[in-house]
Amino acid sequence: MRNILEQLERTAACFPEKTACALEDSRLSFRELTALAARLGAVIDTGGKNRAVGVFAARDVFTPAFFFAALYSGNYYVPIDPDMKPEKKQAILDETDMRVILGTEENRALLEELSFTGAYLTPAQAAADGAAIPETGGDDPLYMVYTSGSTGKPKGILKSHRAELSYIRAYCETFDFDPADVIGNQTPFFFDASGKDLYMMLWLGCTLEILPTKLFSFPTELMEYMNLKKISFISWVPTAISIVAQLNPFSLVKPEYLRRVFFVGEVMPMKYLNKWRRALPDVQYVNLYGQSELAGVCCRFEVKGDWDDAAVLPMGKPLPNSRIYLLDGEEIVREPERIGEMYIVSEALALEYYRDPEKTAAAFLRKDFGEGEVRCFKTGDMARYDAEGNLVFAARSDFQIKHMGRRIELGEIEAVATTLDEIKMCCCLYRPEKQWIYLFAELNEGCALTGQQIRSLLREKLSDYMLPRKVVILDKMPLSPNGKMDRQRLKVLMK
Repeated sequence: MRNILEQLERTAACFPEKTACALEDSRLSFRELTALAARLGAVIDTGGKNRAVGVFAARDVFTPAFFFAALYSGNYYVPIDPDMKPEKKQAILDETDMRVILGTEENRALLEELSFTGAYLTPAQAAADGAAIPETGGDDPLYMVYTSGSTGKPKGILKSHRAELSYIRAYCETFDFDPADVIGNQTPFFFDASGKDLYMMLWLGCTLEILPTKLFSFPTELMEYMNLKKISFISWVPTAISIVAQLNPFSLVKPEYLRRVFFVGEVMPMKYLNKWRRALPDVQYVNLYGQSELAGVCCRFEVKGDWDDAAVLPMGKPLPNSRIYLLDGEEIVREPERIGEMYIVSEALALEYYRDPEKTAAAFLRKDFGEGEVRCFKTGDMARYDAEGNLVFAARSDFQIKHMGRRIELGEIEAVATTLDEIKMCCCLYRPEKQWIYLFAELNEGCALTGQQIRSLLREKLSDYMLPRKVVILDKMPLSPNGKMDRQRLKVLMK
């Protein structure tokens, strides 16, 4: 198979009238989705091939059609958050020399705050006849996402058709998904993690139900909606799963059709996952691990048996299309408990950091792990094997600190703090110039403890060198648009 569009048209031929994507009362069948994408693709003119086509990636049924339209034009798509600050949108337009943006009529007004002289295309401007599948190969670009920029300037990461095809095939075969599955989408389309839902829909012919964002504040209504839409599969960020658990809708309504709960992107607090597992014991729970430098994920761990509320789940074992090596210096680590840096070998690796050959060369290497030289990604993350051969994080490169002469993983402090009954949600940060560990916490309703009192409770559970110097109580933890903890907004509160 050369490219993603071949699979899209195959799926549309198999399930022409089946709903491909839906949001409340709006829907597109696979026939309608494919036809709209091809007809829009016919009017996209970037002045060349393999160029960036912007998409205002709103939470609606047209966004997937816009993505595929860019592909029908022989180009690749760049999702843009409609609510992103204008200066960030402008930076993406300038860096990519973007000449075409796709979106709905409702988002046309966003152009007023941008310097953009190209074409803005909506479904109303689609051609009468659709474009044919272009001569796009596996190594041509499919889409580009920008990282959050938590460590500096956001990086554009360019991914290929071959990478996505390799990933989605391995993902769907590993978990034996079925075309009858109904996906409950939580992750916004301008975030990379949404690709798992989008391409699972395309690969198998599943229905992608876009869950209304407002329902995550009313979990009982969310469960009712999931039952109405017969949602059988969700892959959410842990914060979203935790929020639902905190409000505990399961005593009133349980998701009757749900068979699988996957989570990715953050550490999953076991205190909240255990609430799901007690309420829904027959559901399959899977922890996924991936990097933005991959199409999708590369590791999975199915959660079985009893897990303490303070436990941190393993990353598990690689998908069939990936191999992961741990290196201690240049020596390959094979024995349990010895720590090494993770290197990923996979067909699903990204092409490059956009227009940044220096960063690309530093992260995407060619190494020989004993079977000849291969392309790999140097993650910067440290891990170890447990006794069962599962990969377990030792430290995230951006969450590990050296404090009081000790190496500390901030996630370990968060995991312990989350076990306190008083804490609803928390995040740990470090201010190196002060050598202070900060813990930001949102408390459960009705709890009036001070930061100092929370610190005293933690003293009983943490070694002195891991104890936060300051505990800051917040009315509400800030969340990013994709539902993760917004660490950038917390950093400005470290005083």
